[in-house]
Formats: sequence, C-alpha cells, structure tokens
Amino acid sequence: MYEALVACLEGISSNEGRSWDRKAITDAHGLLSKITDSTFIICFQTVHNFFGYVRGVSSKLQGSSLDIVEGYKMIGAVKQIIEETRKNEQEFDLVYSNASDMAVKAGLDELKMPRRCARQTHRNNVPASSDKEYFKRAIYLPYLDELIQQLDMRFGQEAVSVVRALSILPFRVHLISEEMEKDVYDYYNSDMPSPETFRQEMRLWKSFWENQSDKPESITSTLTDVRACSTLFPNIMKVLFLLALTSVTSSSTERANSSLKLIKNDLRSTMKEDRLNALLLLYIHRDIKLNFDKIIDDYAMRNPRKMVLMNPL
Repeated sequence: MYEALVACLEGISSNEGRSWDRKAITDAHGLLSKITDSTFIICFQTVHNFFGYVRGVSSKLQGSSLDIVEGYKMIGAVKQIIEETRKNEQEFDLVYSNASDMAVKAGLDELKMPRRCARQTHRNNVPASSDKEYFKRAIYLPYLDELIQQLDMRFGQEAVSVVRALSILPFRVHLISEEMEKDVYDYYNSDMPSPETFRQEMRLWKSFWENQSDKPESITSTLTDVRACSTLFPNIMKVLFLLALTSVTSSSTERANSSLKLIKNDLRSTMKEDRLNALLLLYIHRDIKLNFDKIIDDYAMRNPRKMVLMNPL
C-alpha cells in the first residue's frame, strides 16, 4: 500500500481539482514529506524485518489457550536468534536493499543521511563515512539493542524462574529437571511452609502422579483435585497457590477491553451493567456452547404472559 499512499497524499497536497480544504492540504503535505524521508524508510524496513521474528511468539502469548512453559522456550529461541542477527552483516544488507527499493517507489534517487553538524543535540550525530554506515549506526543497531533489552526485561531470568514452576503441574511433572527444580526452590523457598523437605516432596509428587491415568492440566484443577493433598504436599500446594495469583501476561485483560468497544457501541450507550457484563462474557467465552431451547424456556418461565400463543399448524 506504500505506493498508493504516496500517490494519494500527492494528489491531496497538489489539490488539482480544488476539492480539498487548506488543513487537509497542509496535513497531506506534512505526511508525504515524512513517509518519503530516508530516515523513515530505514526505520520502517528495520521494524518490518525484525517483527518477522517476534510476530509468532507475540500471537502465542496473546492466545487464550497457552502453554506458558513452551511459550518461554520460544521466547528464548527468539532472543538467541536476534542476538546472533545483530552480529550478522548480511541481515543489514537485506534491510538496506529493501529500503533502497522502497526509496525508488517514493521517488528518491537514493537514501541520504540527514544533515549533520558538529554540535547537534536533537538527533543522532554518529560518525559515518557513508549513508549506509550512518543508518546502521544511528537506527539499525540502536533498535536491535533496545529490542534485546526489552526482551531481557520482560522475560528475564526471574520471570523464567517463576514460569518454570508450572512444570510442577501433574501432566508435566515428568518433564521437570533438577535445574528447573532448583530454580523453583530458589525462588519460592521463603514462602514455603517447610522448605527443607521440598526435595523429598518433589520425589513423592512425581511418583504419585506417574501411576495416575487422568492428570490435571491447569493450576485450578490441580488445587481443587482431592488427590492433591495439602497435608502430604504442603510446599508444592503453596507454590501452585502463588502461581494461581501470578499474572504472567495481561492478554486476558486486554482482550476484555478490546471486546468492550465492540459490545458497548453508540447504539448501546444506555445499556445497564448486568446486560453489559452478560454480553461481554458471551463474547469472550465463545467456545462455550449454549442450549438455546433451555434459554428460551427459562425466559418464558420468568416472564409469563396471559396471552396464549396457539400453533396455527
């Protein structure tokens, strides 16, 4: 759509048919000068290139049904690939080549770095011998460093230690390693009622669930299962209880907020709270099948009418 956007903004800014007002012409001219700027084109292609690495794991984290342990393994793989890519010269060559093709569509002869001076403070003034080297130092490498830093902050070692505790769940407990067990202990030992017996308790927990045919797959189902005895496994049940209170991502809240603007639109602005909550729950949990005949019967019982509707057939 880039060529179409450029052509559209050029048509508005030129105003050949005199059908646009002054504000629209000014805004179109400003937007056109921005999206045909060399710095914008390099930024766009850099972000577009590396979003290809994180798009899949972002969709994974936003899903309503998510295996967090596998998700963090994917995040670790993405971080490793991005760190390796930063040292790869060919990756920037590909980004610069795509940006050069995009510049041709914008009507530019070539990508040019912005004007620099000795005492420049409001934009990057890195030393460079060529335009390509300047854009790599001023845009490409700082963006990669910031991306890696954000991944480390959001999914650092502390967060991984928290998530590794999900391996205690019965359907995954056979996959837990000694390293993961040590991480769980190091992170939660201050909250355990008797941390000195955690290692023995884990051995009993593994042995107990190995011979069970149906194993709980979620924290809630494990905590409510009568076989998960808090007297026999006090430390593990405490860790699972803390995990149930831990928010790994905010995707569920964001999905609810996104649903709100679809449910409560301009035509439903006077909707009461009970109806709004009911419609939101129906929209969010669309996987739950509804018995419409039972709903109609319940509505008829709650709102009886004196008039009897006869079947004409």
